Amino acid sequence: MIKIAIATLGCKTNTAESAIISGQFNPEKYILVPFDSDADIYIINTCTVTQRTDYKSRNLIRKALKQKNKNPAVKVIVTGCYAQRNFDEIKKLGDIDLIVDNQNKLNLAELLDNADYHFQDIMTVDKFNFKPVQKMIEHTRAFQKIQDGCDFRCYYCAVPYARGPARSAKFSEVITQARMFVENGYKEIVLGGINLGLYEDEGKNLADVVEALEELEGLELIRLSSLEPHLFSLELIKRLRQCTKLCPHFHIPLQSGSDRILKNMGRPYNTRDFEALLNNILSFFPDAAIGLDVITGFPGEDNSDFQTTLNFISKLSIAYLHIFPFSRRPGTVAYSLPEQVPKPEKNLRAQKLLQLGKQKKEKYKQKLINEKIILRGILEDMENGRGTFLSDHYIRAYTFTNEKAGELLKIIPQQTYRDGVFGTKVE
Repeated sequence: MIKIAIATLGCKTNTAESAIISGQFNPEKYILVPFDSDADIYIINTCTVTQRTDYKSRNLIRKALKQKNKNPAVKVIVTGCYAQRNFDEIKKLGDIDLIVDNQNKLNLAELLDNADYHFQDIMTVDKFNFKPVQKMIEHTRAFQKIQDGCDFRCYYCAVPYARGPARSAKFSEVITQARMFVENGYKEIVLGGINLGLYEDEGKNLADVVEALEELEGLELIRLSSLEPHLFSLELIKRLRQCTKLCPHFHIPLQSGSDRILKNMGRPYNTRDFEALLNNILSFFPDAAIGLDVITGFPGEDNSDFQTTLNFISKLSIAYLHIFPFSRRPGTVAYSLPEQVPKPEKNLRAQKLLQLGKQKKEKYKQKLINEKIILRGILEDMENGRGTFLSDHYIRAYTFTNEKAGELLKIIPQQTYRDGVFGTKVE
């Protein structure tokens, strides 16, 4: 058997794509092994969202090349967003056998011995590349990519240049793939994309997808990945509210609580719009877990802007924060902006936001306990009679159970426990 090792960096879309890549290799000929072990083929699915992920991508490539130095027969293949934007830089790292663009990464298995393959400019792509997949790599939830690319040009973001224009899977393909996941035992599907809110196929939008999945027998939970605030309409909220399988968990990029900085970022909304959106969500989903992305240290962000952001987030009813110190991305508007914030100051601001995020999470956990909100989730693991799962409210949940991994559990949370809550099972 030929041994394949796959390393994945970045977003859930990359996670889904790595599963698709893995599924394209004939299991009678190939076997998947951990990346840290000896393999015949190493595949690195890279990310370029920050300087840090660029660094991690290069390290993984170098790690695979060390194996190739020991055994010249080893193949090293690089794909993903860092590969899309840094082809020449990657070639300089060593004897890499193949660099595959983002549009063709799902065809990787058939490209191994294709001498005619040419790296494609992602900005010329206009069709979604659909490849069915049977199972994920070491996940109890199925991550289903239904959209790719982004048509927006936020001034800090390199992703549109790595992923190309927005494009969507055919509605029929979405349903076919979801059915395939359910038939293979998955009870939770996470819908994802580079800009999920842009999903559209012949008049069908994201709400239509969720409503269709709601009807799939055997599927218990539907979760949405990140949604841009200006695409999160009141109509969408109302339609989602009717779907009982939908997780009341919404991840929304805020990026800044200062209107001045939002404008300088090229974001198409202000804090008043954002607060109104959250109020609309909470009016239909009162116990929703709302998470925010926040970038701190954007060029020109002074202490007053940062304090404004802190004050704004402090008053919002949210469950958690994801914090990103601003990272300069070549080719973006923000890369060359004046008034770059020094790294120590960015890190200091990030720490303050992280502390605020911890406070918000603890407060949200206590809300779930006080209001006895039923938490649903797919059992992931067992330890000493305790089962754990990521709940539909995006809080890690624990309970005593004798169920098997992959089964749906419901609990009433009673107390905080470890990184989440502990509760009693609801029969």
